[in-house]
Amino acid sequence: MDSAFNPAETANNYVALYGDVAKAFYIVDRVGSTLELIPNLVGANQRPTGQRGALLFFRTGSEVVVPEAMRMLDIPTTA
Repeated sequence: MDSAFNPAETANNYVALYGDVAKAFYIVDRVGSTLELIPNLVGANQRPTGQRGALLFFRTGSEVVVPEAMRMLDIPTTA
Protein backbone atom coordinates (compact mmCIF):
# COMPACT_ATOMS: atom_id res chain seq x y z
CA MET A 1 0.00 0.00 0.00
CA ASP A 2 1.02 3.60 -0.45
CA SER A 3 1.92 5.66 2.60
CA ALA A 4 0.00 8.72 1.34
CA PHE A 5 -2.59 9.60 -1.30
CA ASN A 6 -1.05 11.62 -4.16
CA PRO A 7 -3.66 13.21 -6.46
CA ALA A 8 -0.98 14.43 -8.88
CA GLU A 9 0.33 10.93 -9.53
CA THR A 10 -1.05 9.21 -12.63
CA ALA A 11 -0.22 5.74 -11.36
CA ASN A 12 -2.18 3.69 -8.83
CA ASN A 13 -2.95 4.97 -5.34
CA TYR A 14 -3.50 1.98 -3.06
CA VAL A 15 -4.93 3.51 0.11
CA ALA A 16 -6.70 0.69 2.00
CA LEU A 17 -6.67 -3.07 2.48
CA TYR A 18 -10.04 -4.76 3.01
CA GLY A 19 -11.46 -8.26 3.16
CA ASP A 20 -11.15 -11.22 5.51
CA VAL A 21 -7.72 -10.44 6.94
CA ALA A 22 -7.99 -13.12 9.66
CA LYS A 23 -8.38 -15.79 6.97
CA ALA A 24 -5.76 -14.40 4.58
CA PHE A 25 -2.88 -13.34 6.83
CA TYR A 26 -1.13 -15.27 9.62
CA ILE A 27 1.26 -13.94 12.25
CA VAL A 28 3.21 -16.65 14.05
CA ASP A 29 5.37 -16.27 17.15
CA ARG A 30 8.18 -18.79 17.17
CA VAL A 31 8.57 -20.90 20.30
CA GLY A 32 11.56 -20.04 22.44
CA SER A 33 13.78 -17.06 22.90
CA THR A 34 17.44 -16.38 23.64
CA LEU A 35 18.66 -14.14 26.46
CA GLU A 36 22.21 -12.82 26.32
CA LEU A 37 23.69 -11.07 29.35
CA ILE A 38 26.17 -8.25 28.77
CA PRO A 39 28.42 -7.80 31.83
CA ASN A 40 29.87 -4.37 30.88
CA LEU A 41 28.02 -1.79 28.78
CA VAL A 42 30.07 0.87 27.03
CA GLY A 43 29.15 4.49 26.39
CA ALA A 44 29.60 6.77 23.39
CA ASN A 45 33.31 7.14 24.16
CA GLN A 46 33.74 3.31 24.09
CA ARG A 47 34.50 3.18 27.84
CA PRO A 48 32.63 1.05 30.39
CA THR A 49 29.74 2.84 32.10
CA GLY A 50 29.47 0.50 35.10
CA GLN A 51 26.10 -0.83 33.93
CA ARG A 52 25.00 -4.31 32.93
CA GLY A 53 22.61 -5.17 30.15
CA ALA A 54 20.63 -7.91 28.48
CA LEU A 55 19.59 -8.71 24.91
CA LEU A 56 16.49 -10.79 24.25
CA PHE A 57 16.06 -12.38 20.81
CA PHE A 58 12.50 -13.38 19.92
CA ARG A 59 11.38 -14.53 16.47
CA THR A 60 8.10 -13.63 14.78
CA GLY A 61 7.00 -14.55 11.26
CA SER A 62 4.11 -13.63 8.99
CA GLU A 63 2.76 -14.70 5.62
CA VAL A 64 -0.21 -14.19 3.33
CA VAL A 65 -1.77 -17.65 2.96
CA VAL A 66 -4.96 -16.82 0.97
CA PRO A 67 -4.32 -13.73 -1.18
CA GLU A 68 -7.79 -13.95 -2.77
CA ALA A 69 -9.41 -13.10 0.60
CA MET A 70 -8.05 -9.52 0.57
CA ARG A 71 -8.22 -6.64 -1.89
CA MET A 72 -6.48 -3.28 -2.08
CA LEU A 73 -8.57 -0.16 -2.69
CA ASP A 74 -7.18 1.74 -5.67
CA ILE A 75 -8.13 5.39 -6.24
CA PRO A 76 -7.04 6.17 -9.82
CA THR A 77 -6.23 9.78 -10.67
CA THR A 78 -5.51 11.69 -13.82
CA ALA A 79 -2.90 14.42 -13.75
